[in-house]
Amino acid sequence: MPRLRAVTLPLIALITASVTMTGCSSDDDSGKSGADNSAGSTAVGTPAGDAVKDSGKGTAHLTYSGGDTGEFTIKSVACAVVKGKITAITAPDVSDTKASTTPAFTAVVTDGEALATLVTPGRKSYVHTAASGITSQKTNGAWVATVAGVKLGPTDVEGDSITVDGTITCGSVAGS
Repeated sequence: MPRLRAVTLPLIALITASVTMTGCSSDDDSGKSGADNSAGSTAVGTPAGDAVKDSGKGTAHLTYSGGDTGEFTIKSVACAVVKGKITAITAPDVSDTKASTTPAFTAVVTDGEALATLVTPGRKSYVHTAASGITSQKTNGAWVATVAGVKLGPTDVEGDSITVDGTITCGSVAGS
């Protein structure tokens, strides 16, 4: 029971952050969105500006290895920024009705640690309530998060941990 409580409370915080960001994105229907599960894709989007509601879809390209191995690109990303740092990432953007629900990556970052979740294209899920390795900065007007060596544990008790690396460029941004 303590393990369930330890995972449930942070997940509630993550869901709350995701729901909060839903109203903060813009969708101009100018192109396809969602996940591209083709291997080898490394495209990174370049959203414009830093307003409360940036236009653009954003892109997350992540690789993972360990108990499972693969890579994927998600073509819609929502982020929240507080005091010059990305504090929440949701990929795909929850307001993107065209996006597949898998693969997915979410993170709520505070004090250098993140509650992070990942669901692979094969629907295996991983989580860590205090993961390190997610940094962010604003580059050429776009908010970019780097995921480096983030270790996530399986939600299935028989699975093995994975290590996640990649780059996330925010499409819609709440905050500044």
